[in-house]
Amino acid sequence: MPEFIRSLFPHITAKLLDETGQDLVEYGLTMAVVALGSVAGMSAVAQSLNQIFRAAGTLLTSSIS
Repeated sequence: MPEFIRSLFPHITAKLLDETGQDLVEYGLTMAVVALGSVAGMSAVAQSLNQIFRAAGTLLTSSIS
């Protein structure tokens, strides 16, 4: 059994040191950070828009009455 493990060792180390596909992971992480920032920003924008529309609705309701 140790001979079998010794024969696999170069293949395992080659796979561990292989950096193929590394860029794809980095792009994915970057996109995740951008998405989280967008969601947080959109939440703040949505709250501001809600306040603006609520104020406009209150103004229109009071001017009709």
